[in-house]
Amino acid sequence: MKCRDFSAVLSTFADLLDAAGAPVARDQIVMFAAVFDAHPTSSVSDLAKRIGALRGTGSAGSPNLGDVARLLSALKSVLNKTAKATVLTDLNAIEKFLHDRASMELGAFVQMATEAAAPPRPTRNRAAPVVRDDLVAHYKEKLEAALGDEEKFSAVYNDLRANTAVGRPEIIALAKQMTGSGARTEEAALKKIWNRHQSLVVFKAKARATGGRSAA
Repeated sequence: MKCRDFSAVLSTFADLLDAAGAPVARDQIVMFAAVFDAHPTSSVSDLAKRIGALRGTGSAGSPNLGDVARLLSALKSVLNKTAKATVLTDLNAIEKFLHDRASMELGAFVQMATEAAAPPRPTRNRAAPVVRDDLVAHYKEKLEAALGDEEKFSAVYNDLRANTAVGRPEIIALAKQMTGSGARTEEAALKKIWNRHQSLVVFKAKARATGGRSAA
């Protein structure tokens, strides 16, 4: 099974976790899927062998590879009677790989595995930060759906700020898409997002106060 196909399976699983109200588990699967996105044409079994041969085990932390292994075990139980044998074989191989490195911090592993696929970069050029477009699109949809609703917007906004998978590049890109103006810092971008919501809250309050009466 190609890595891009395995990533598609993980993406579908992440959508199910999101619909089930499990954002932490969803983000772990989305982050883990980035490893396979970085090696799209490799087979899953070959990738597991190559990454397993990399030196260094990475730092322990949370969330870790053991957390992802438990999620994949749940996915495997769902697919056990319906998925193709190749999917289940690769799931078993990856689950075992993760169990063998259960204490390794997920972010450190993803960075190590994705960098292994990247070509050497010229030292004179400073690489632009990679933006997680999937996370930007997810929060854009959630935030825009909640604009003007104090309770709903605050819940999504607080989830955005607490999500460790969302970094400065994603926050700045999100503010650009939602407000049409750029920001250089994460805090400035968050303020722009919040201000758009507040502007709509004020507008709605004024509309309720006037009750549709004309200025005359």
